[in-house]
Amino acid sequence: MKTQTLALYALLTASAFGTPTGLNNIPTADTVPDRTVAVQYFSSFGGGNQFATGETGKTSQWMGFKTGWSFDPVHLEWGMDSPLGTGVSGPLLFQTKARFSPWEDGMFAVGIAGIALTDQDRSGDPFTYAMLWHDFHFARFHAGYGYQTHASSFLFGLDRTWKLLDRNFNLNADLVQSRDQRGLITSVGAKYDLSKHIVLETWANFPDRDRVSVITKINFVFTF
Repeated sequence: MKTQTLALYALLTASAFGTPTGLNNIPTADTVPDRTVAVQYFSSFGGGNQFATGETGKTSQWMGFKTGWSFDPVHLEWGMDSPLGTGVSGPLLFQTKARFSPWEDGMFAVGIAGIALTDQDRSGDPFTYAMLWHDFHFARFHAGYGYQTHASSFLFGLDRTWKLLDRNFNLNADLVQSRDQRGLITSVGAKYDLSKHIVLETWANFPDRDRVSVITKINFVFTF
């Protein structure tokens, strides 16, 4: 259905999703640091690859960027991205979120993703969400809810970061609903700060239906 091909197919099938800061298939209350830009390229392998236009196999690459700005006590993030391909590319999608820190070791955020700036007739409805996380120090726990026509979902995840060769290494997992809250997609993934300016990500999606898919992403990070 076109009402769920963009925001939730991108989020739940390949996690490309107007790419707000998050784990694998969920946005989180995290945001890009102040005056920082992350340029991203990501691709999907396996699965249905039905996350660009709703047409299986047409596109499995995306490119975009996101940036963060602090206006105490609120921190804002916004960004844009688009699917790429040898056939029809687009639409161009916009996302934004506002983050608050109302308690120690915790954050709360509200946001919206999947706002089509072009080709609205091929896009889905935007995905609006509210997320919180709390750091229990042995792991961070994430929980929230996202609303979209015919594709709303409870969102859960956990992650922990260690130092590996003096660089951040993050392991994480998340769980989302799919098929209009009738199915589930579990994912496990990792992030590694290859350098100050390059962050690598990869994860695998395990839907209760369809094939397993693997996503790889590279982030080029700059501060100004």
